[in-house]
Amino acid sequence: MGHRLEPRIQLDSQGSLCGMNQGRAFLEPAIIRDISGRGLLVEVERCFARPGDIVVVRYGQYKGRFEVIRAQKTPHGNEMGLRHASPATLFWGFDLPLPAPDSYRRPRIESRRHQARYLHELAVEIRLENSCVPIWSTTSDISEAGCFVHMLNVVPLAARLDVAMWIGTAKIWAQGVVVSSVGGYGTGIRFLAISQEGRQRLRKLIANSPRVKDRRSPHEASLVWQTELGTDSEPIEWREALET
Repeated sequence: MGHRLEPRIQLDSQGSLCGMNQGRAFLEPAIIRDISGRGLLVEVERCFARPGDIVVVRYGQYKGRFEVIRAQKTPHGNEMGLRHASPATLFWGFDLPLPAPDSYRRPRIESRRHQARYLHELAVEIRLENSCVPIWSTTSDISEAGCFVHMLNVVPLAARLDVAMWIGTAKIWAQGVVVSSVGGYGTGIRFLAISQEGRQRLRKLIANSPRVKDRRSPHEASLVWQTELGTDSEPIEWREALET
């Protein structure tokens, strides 16, 4: 199952977006990236609207009221997901596909990790909280903030544990918490506490280890803004559309 409720048509066309921000009207150019029967994906240079706000989008002879569902920064501007405020299907002159399962997976724009991961296989001993039975395994990658351990069984998320790692002849203990777990694959552990000596040994170990490449996708280049619209005023018809 994809990340979208309906198939979309790629548009990449110029339009305009207006709304209210702190009691003042704004009007700015927008690039309508794609359209579905439920809403639009638009890109703007400056983002004055916030999730939950009602905005008006104009495209040629068509215009409509939309609720801002999400707004996020991208390398080339600000991207906004808009849902049609009316329960009626958005038409705007396009032959839109019927609602159907969609396989789209949203590309990762940037890495969410705070620490780089490094490929290194270390022997580890794991002791779950309130359990005296050790689990023996190895890591697939490690960082200063945590590690990923090969495990067959699923470990509950947020479970506290102690993990020992053999770095050379030294056995380093750390306290951690489970942040991900996939049966038959492994468990991600975030370190909560580790000794200063252990951290220094870990830094020395990963200094010469190959880095894990993050799965990120480059963002599409933005279209060139064709016009500059003022942000302090807007046509009367736009004000009326916002209030209706």
